[in-house]
Amino acid sequence: MFAKTLKPFAEKRSQRGVVSSPPTKKLLRLPHVFSKILELPCSSSDDVFVEETPHFFRFVASCNAGGVRALAIEILPGITKIVIKRMDGSDVAVAGQRQYSSLGVGLWRFRLPPGTQPEMVTAVCSGGKLVVTVPKNKNRGN
Repeated sequence: MFAKTLKPFAEKRSQRGVVSSPPTKKLLRLPHVFSKILELPCSSSDDVFVEETPHFFRFVASCNAGGVRALAIEILPGITKIVIKRMDGSDVAVAGQRQYSSLGVGLWRFRLPPGTQPEMVTAVCSGGKLVVTVPKNKNRGN
């Protein structure tokens, strides 16, 4: 009699003898956790003043760019990321910022709560300060 132990997640060998890992489980519950994200064009170690009122979130950071605009980009259905761009669509460069930040590495990010409206975001850069305002939904009791 033969007895065989089945290991559904055991390492499998490919045809060439290389060990491959089991297929990863997709994180289906993740979108509600990171559904709204604000990404500022400054280093993650920079100081950013965050103000919360019953009507909006306001973020103030140092920036020497001219005309800027805030764009709400829907990455996937239900997942929105707010990015700051120049009026011509190019990235905003901050003095002292590393070149690889265009890849999204080391940028300042903030996870927005469910009661915010990223599609109504505004951005203004004047006097060396970048001011980003994200309004809250008036119907929610936040």
